[in-house]
Parts: sequence; structure tokens; C-alpha cells
Amino acid sequence: MRTQRISLLLKKRFTTPNWVKHKEPREVHMFVDLFLQELEAIEGEVKQILPQGLRRHRRNDSNGSTTSSRSNPLREERLSRSNTQRARSQLLETHLAKLFKQKVEIFTKVEYTQESVVTTVVKLCLKSFLEFVRLQTFNRSGFQQIQLDIQFLRTSLKETVEDEAAIDFLLDEVIVAASERCLDPNPLEPHILDKLIQAKLAKKQGSESNRSINI
Repeated sequence: MRTQRISLLLKKRFTTPNWVKHKEPREVHMFVDLFLQELEAIEGEVKQILPQGLRRHRRNDSNGSTTSSRSNPLREERLSRSNTQRARSQLLETHLAKLFKQKVEIFTKVEYTQESVVTTVVKLCLKSFLEFVRLQTFNRSGFQQIQLDIQFLRTSLKETVEDEAAIDFLLDEVIVAASERCLDPNPLEPHILDKLIQAKLAKKQGSESNRSINI
């Protein structure tokens, strides 16, 4: 039920703007806040009825793979090119490289633990995110907005999920899918991306501090 609710949020997120005429991103989109709020609510529920897991599965525990099949120099190089033709060429190389990488198992058995349930919900939501992205066409700014939102989620989800390798894989899949559907897949410069994320983190910490004081 929680996953379906988040999927409805995703549907509204992707059907509202005109992605081909999207403006240059100035901040992480409000949808990310709503998504993380839903996850907090889920965590609150599972803590009442399920025990904590005995161990957390970090990146090197997911099928022996320490990186997702999309996290490689070929992908990073492709995303850094502003020329659409070169970007598509690099995309082909990325797909070829994927054939020689270990497969990351995404949907594993759900355990009766807090971490397992939350991680499964996150995986389902990111899978929905991926499918919605594949149905859109983006201009450069729209692609950059997706890039910014996903990077912030990557930072925020790190301490929430137990299967970090699978989550990283899905997040990478969203970025690659957005670049495939983009007319000019020119990503944000790393320093600009970091600046926007740090501004969002500072704003979020300020809001949490004010909420604690009010409580």
C-alpha cells in the first residue's frame, strides 16, 4: 500500500511538467522530500512490529559485487560529454560493458526485519521511477533535474537501506535511462551538483532543528 501511494506521487511528478521545456534546475525537487517522508512513515510502522536485522548488507555483500554494472568509467565518461552523438556512442559501450559485469540481484527474498522491508519498498519505488523515466522525453535541463534528484536520494538512502549495491544499481539505471531519453544529455558539472546538494542538506537540517525546537 505504501509503495502504491509513492507510485501515485511519482505519476503526478512525471505527468505535471513539460520535460521538453523544463527550466534549469535550481534545487532538489519537492517530490524528493515527499518520497523521503513516506519512507520515514514506513520506518515508523515497521519499528513497531518487526525486529532489527542481525546485519546490514553493504555494497560488498550483494552477490560479491562491489559496484553496479552501470558504475564504471564508460558511463561517467559518456555522461560528461555534451555532444549527443558521442553520448549515444558511449551508451553503446556501456551496454557492452554490462555484459562482462557480475549481475546484481535486485529483488531478493523479503526477511521479517525492519531493514529488509524498508529496502524492498525502496527498490519497488525506484523501479517505478525507472519506468516513468523511460516514458518521457527530456531536454537538457530536465535530464539535469533528474540527475540532481537522484544524486540527493543516493546520499539520503545510504543509511536507510541494507542492500546498498542493488539500490545504487537502480539509481544508476534511472540516470542512464534519463540520458537515453534526453535530447541533449549534458549533465551538471560536479561542483554545481555538489553545491545544490549541500544547499539542500543545509536547508533540511535547518528544518529538522526548527521542528525539534517546536516540539
